[in-house]
Amino acid sequence: MKRIGIIFITIISFLLILCTGLYFFGVYYFRHWFAPNTYINGINVSNKNYLVCDEIIQSQIVKHDLVIEDEDGSHIFVDGDEIYKYNYDEIDEAVKYIKDSQNPYLWVQGLFVKHEYNYYPKRYLDEEKLFEIVAASTLGEKEKYDENRKAEIVYSKEKGYELVDKTQNLLDWELCEEIVKEASVNDLGYVNLSEAGVYKSIDATRQYIELNETWAKLNKTIDFEMTYKLATGEDVIVDSSVVSRFVALDDDGKVIFDENDEAVLDSEKILAYVQELSDTYDNMYKDKKFKTTRGDIVSIPYTRYTTYGSLMNVKAEAEELEEIIKSHKSPGEREPLYIKKEDRGTFNNNYGGTYVEVDITAQHMYYYVENELVFDTDVVTGCKSNGNMTPDCVCYIVNKARNVTLIGPGYESFVYYWMCITSQIGIHDATWRRTFGGEIYLYGGSHGCINTPKDKMSELFSMMEIGTPVIVHQ
Repeated sequence: MKRIGIIFITIISFLLILCTGLYFFGVYYFRHWFAPNTYINGINVSNKNYLVCDEIIQSQIVKHDLVIEDEDGSHIFVDGDEIYKYNYDEIDEAVKYIKDSQNPYLWVQGLFVKHEYNYYPKRYLDEEKLFEIVAASTLGEKEKYDENRKAEIVYSKEKGYELVDKTQNLLDWELCEEIVKEASVNDLGYVNLSEAGVYKSIDATRQYIELNETWAKLNKTIDFEMTYKLATGEDVIVDSSVVSRFVALDDDGKVIFDENDEAVLDSEKILAYVQELSDTYDNMYKDKKFKTTRGDIVSIPYTRYTTYGSLMNVKAEAEELEEIIKSHKSPGEREPLYIKKEDRGTFNNNYGGTYVEVDITAQHMYYYVENELVFDTDVVTGCKSNGNMTPDCVCYIVNKARNVTLIGPGYESFVYYWMCITSQIGIHDATWRRTFGGEIYLYGGSHGCINTPKDKMSELFSMMEIGTPVIVHQ
C-alpha cells in the first residue's frame, strides 16, 4: 500500500509540475501571440502574431466608390482607392493595442470563453485628389456659373453668325465640389447633380431679350441650306456659314434690317461669291493638267482650240441666288446657270474616266470608258515641218458623219468616217496612207487632222458618242 501511495503522489506531482510548466509556457507564449479563441471583426486570430493579424484586418478594408450622375444621364466613376487613404501605422497600433489588452496570465480562460473584438480602420478623404478627378472629367469642361456672363451674336468665317448664349444652364462649380465632397464623406456612393441643383442660369435682362429678338430676325435669313450640283461634277454646299457672308452691315459692323425686319443682303457680296465659285470650279479657260497613258503628267495650255469646259453665268446666277435666299425656300439641290456647260467631268478626274487621248509624241490614240482602255491605234497627226501640227487642246466630239469630202487649201479628200473635235480639225480615216505611227508626222503629216486606219476608224466610229472629251497633247 505504501508503495502505491508513493507512485500516486509521484504521478500527481509530475502532472502538477507539467501543468504548471505548460501554464507558464502559455503565459510566456501569449505575451507575443493572441490568446486562444480570439476573434477580430469575426476573423479567428487565435495563436497569431499581431503583425499577421494586421494583414488580415487590412484585407477587410471596404472599398468606397462614388458615382456622379450628370444632367444628361452620363456617369462619372470615382474609384474609392484613389480618393480614400488609410493610416497604416494607426492600424498597426490599434491591432497591437488589442493584443496587448489581453492578460497572458488568463490565456487558459480563452480555451473556454470566446473573446470578440471589433475594429474598423478610419478612412481619410483626399479632397485634393477627389477634386482633381472631378475637374478632369466632363464636368471640368462645362461652362462655369459666373454672374457676369452674357449672350452675344458672334461671327466666324467657318460658321458664320451664331448665337452664343453663356447665361443658361451653367455649372455652379463651388456647389458641385461641396456636394461631391459631402457625398464622399457620408459614403453615399451616388449623387445626382441635377437633383442637387448645381446647374443655374442667369436671369434674363432687357439686353438679353433684345438680343434674342435680333437673333430671331437674323436667323430667319441665314437659316438656309442648298447644294450646288456643278456641271464639272463637284458638290458645293451653301449653308448658314455662307449666307452669313452676304449680310449687309452698317459702318459699325452691325447687321442692317429693312422695314419688314428682314436682314438686308449685299448683292455685291453674293456676286463676289458666285465669281469665286466660277474661278474655283469652272474649267473653260484654264490650263489643264492631264495624266497620260504613258504615266507622266502634262500641262495643256488654253488655246483657241480648247472647246471643252464649263463657264457659269456669274451675274445671272448671283441674281438668282439672292432671290432664292430672300424667299426662305431652299430648292435642296440646284445647278447654276451656265454660259457654256460640258458635263462629262473635269480635268481633275480625267474627265469622268471616259475620253479620247491623242499622244502626238507617240503618234497613238487611246479611248477609255470609265477608266478602262477599250480601244487604241497608231495615227498620223498634223505635219510638223510645214507648221500644220495638230494643236494641244482639250475639246470634244462635236459631230459625226459618214462619207464626207474634206476640202481645204490645196486638197480635197474623201473619207468614210468623220468626227469633228474642234474648228476644222477632226478624227478620220485616211485610205491614202499605208502606214501609221512612227515619225511620219514630222515631214509627211496631215493638215492638222488625226489620220486613222480605216478598219480602226470603223470600230471607233461605232463606239464614240458626241460630247466625249478629246485630249490632245505632246
